[in-house]
Amino acid sequence: MEKVLNRLVNLAMMIVLPFALPHLIWAETIKIPLQKLTASPSLELRCLHSAQDISIPLPERWKVSKAVLNLHYTASNNMVADLSQLVVKVNDQLVTQLKTNTMVPGVTHYIELPVRYLKAGYNTLSFEVTQHYARDNQCEQPCSPDLWTNINVQESSVEMDYELRPIPLRLGEANAWVFDPKQFPEATVNMIADTSTPEAVTTVAIAASGIARHFDYRKVKFTHSTDIKPDVDNVLIGSTAFVTQLLTRYGIRQESFEGGLLRVFYLPKSDGGKDGLHALIVVTGEKPAAIKVAAETFANMSLPYPGTEKMFAHEFSMPDISMYSGRRELIADKLYDFKTLGLSSAKFVGYSGGYSEINFRLPPDFLIKQNQYAKLVLNLSYGSGMRQDSSLNLSLNGKTVRDIHLDSPNGNYIDGYKIEVPTHLFKPGTNIISFRPYLNTHRQACDSSNPDGMFVSLFDNSTLIFPPMPHNVEMPKLELFALNGFPFTRWPDGYETQIYLPKPDSGSIDSALNLIGMITQKNGFPLFGTQIVFSEPKNYKGELLVIGEAASIPKSIMSHAPLQPDGIANVDYPISRGWDSETSIAKSKQQGGLGEDLGLVMEFESPDIKGRTVVLVTAQTEKGLLQLSDALLSPGVQNSVNGDAALLKLNVPEYEVTSMLVGKRYTTGDKGETSGVDAFLYGNIYVLYGLIISAIILLSRIGYWLLRRYRRKRVTNGQV
Repeated sequence: MEKVLNRLVNLAMMIVLPFALPHLIWAETIKIPLQKLTASPSLELRCLHSAQDISIPLPERWKVSKAVLNLHYTASNNMVADLSQLVVKVNDQLVTQLKTNTMVPGVTHYIELPVRYLKAGYNTLSFEVTQHYARDNQCEQPCSPDLWTNINVQESSVEMDYELRPIPLRLGEANAWVFDPKQFPEATVNMIADTSTPEAVTTVAIAASGIARHFDYRKVKFTHSTDIKPDVDNVLIGSTAFVTQLLTRYGIRQESFEGGLLRVFYLPKSDGGKDGLHALIVVTGEKPAAIKVAAETFANMSLPYPGTEKMFAHEFSMPDISMYSGRRELIADKLYDFKTLGLSSAKFVGYSGGYSEINFRLPPDFLIKQNQYAKLVLNLSYGSGMRQDSSLNLSLNGKTVRDIHLDSPNGNYIDGYKIEVPTHLFKPGTNIISFRPYLNTHRQACDSSNPDGMFVSLFDNSTLIFPPMPHNVEMPKLELFALNGFPFTRWPDGYETQIYLPKPDSGSIDSALNLIGMITQKNGFPLFGTQIVFSEPKNYKGELLVIGEAASIPKSIMSHAPLQPDGIANVDYPISRGWDSETSIAKSKQQGGLGEDLGLVMEFESPDIKGRTVVLVTAQTEKGLLQLSDALLSPGVQNSVNGDAALLKLNVPEYEVTSMLVGKRYTTGDKGETSGVDAFLYGNIYVLYGLIISAIILLSRIGYWLLRRYRRKRVTNGQV
């Protein structure tokens, strides 16, 4: 009997394990520091009552079995502990309330978050406090400096146990599941393709660019191969012959068709099984034109359509695009209302009414002139009973620009409040305009009050317009490349850009796909107009991105770079920086090399045409090149890269960046109505100052000469 039972148990395990094993293998625990979920260095909770929110991403394909909040906070020791409390909510559902511990710095609580409150998407984790520093009927100021609780976002974290759900075999839905920006901490996608020709790699790059755009700002790393890579999502892209040959190897029959084809499968396994937790997405066509149509269609899919496992792509076209029209980029001399800029009508209530902001970008090569202004026209209202020192604060990039005086005790509706902001306060790339209220009442601190009656409403029909400006910027500036891929994104689709791979090996191609993904995410537009080439471009009239090992870079390109990593070359060493921000340079003629642990990014003017740019990304080995491309995906590295040469130390836990500006300078951009003289004077400010001083001296001498002449005339007439 016992033997029979054992056999039955073994048989049951053989039946169940194949289904349970993928879930057992993919059971994961992830720890997300709250610092990764907010731009604030800490969460401050002030006044008698205050609240702060954080969004927790949860991908559709995750099935969470457990979630725990590891909370670290410090509260003011002047508060009364038994009268003060901290409340934690998830999606407005109460999780727990805690008596605030005011005597111990760095209090720790482990709080289990009910899984039933979590949903696919962005979940709101809320912290609310009620705080007191006096007992009974003693007087309390609503926003006394003694009332604060600080949540340490570096030490606090959310830990989740999850497993992957099976991928839906519906192309539109599977696309959203696989390329979900809510996946944390990063994503990996393997591209299966024949990469022997630059045309094939260009098509792969189009698909990779679209994938990166789907992931939004989430870091995504690309690999490529000629076969399926297990345990990750794969995209198979190429001709019908190439695709059919690979699918046949895994027992999948490919039917004949016309045009382009997109299809989704469970990821086939080498033993004949299927991995239902990962996808194989096929992008194919009989001819190169059909493959390109399929790749462009795939790169732009953003709907849960189609609801079938395959789709035939016959044609694809894009609307007309203009220069400088990337993600959230402001067009000069165009009137925008706040609703268009993403700010709905906002109501600020109470002593700590919160804040709202507008987030937009400016082209990186704006030639910002003095005495010009961006114009805001605000429509707002505020409640009655507030003191005349109440105000609505307007800040630009964290710096206060204007306080709007709310001085009517009866409240007011203000239609068309005009504010002019000097354009020199703006910066290339992302700019943030913030609105924060500071509201007070006439009541004494001990009088009862209704803080809900203290409000300011800012309406979304308020407007912003930025004055027209020419495009002209002094280069090289690697910080602009890190900012949004400039100058390759002057046209948002990468038109007039080539990516040159001198040695198209695995490391160079993967590095190119990683950088294409980075540029796409920065600019928010797939790089349909960018070409990948294997042969050195001759007399190329556009922008050039060169990626490869140092030994493979042609001398015709490397000789123009500001730093020579191989052979006998002149190497510039920065010595000191004066008050005029000019760096003294020492020159050394030497022979050396990068070594295996250094990567180098350089920017310089194209030798073929003035005003065009070459960006060179290189390392000594293929492994180093891959590490370098991965490093350039790090926000910390992107914020540290500037000048015309950046050396990256790659063998450390946190990449170390040394940036310098040692090469020749040049200007680029569409000057618009600005003359060449104007652009020259803007780039050479001391020449402008000299000309102004010379003009003043000249006018003074002319005035002096005229006065002397007039005096001599009077004297002569008097003698006569």
